[in-house]
Amino acid sequence: MLSKSIERIDRWLDQVFFAAWEVSVLVIPTLWFLLAATPPEAVSLSGLTSLTVSALAVGTFRGEYFRTGAWPRPGHLPTLPIRSAYYSLVVGGTALLGSAVQVEFGAFWLGILVPVMCALPVLAAFPRALSRFESVSKLTL
Repeated sequence: MLSKSIERIDRWLDQVFFAAWEVSVLVIPTLWFLLAATPPEAVSLSGLTSLTVSALAVGTFRGEYFRTGAWPRPGHLPTLPIRSAYYSLVVGGTALLGSAVQVEFGAFWLGILVPVMCALPVLAAFPRALSRFESVSKLTL
């Protein structure tokens, strides 16, 4: 029983590690843009939260701990541009939204809560968005 639990945790950590690598690399252009965003304290708090939550979510969803649909492997080249754009929009959008809400209401915890609450459902929708994109790209005019 204990060995099964350890195997399950080890598998989840493996999924999260590769998801963290994948998300971090694919959103590098967005992170460069976030360097210029102000105020830097709010942006860094929300950006770090968004990056962390995205890695945890992608690893958890890809490992099918929650059923969201079929996720491509981290090294799947045909979906690389789509994943890069999607993850960049999630990380950049939630970082900027979280920092704006944090500054507007003067509560640092909103800079954490907003990215978490926004990134999770958007990332859960990724397999459906990918499937729709693939079906639209196969249409001929």
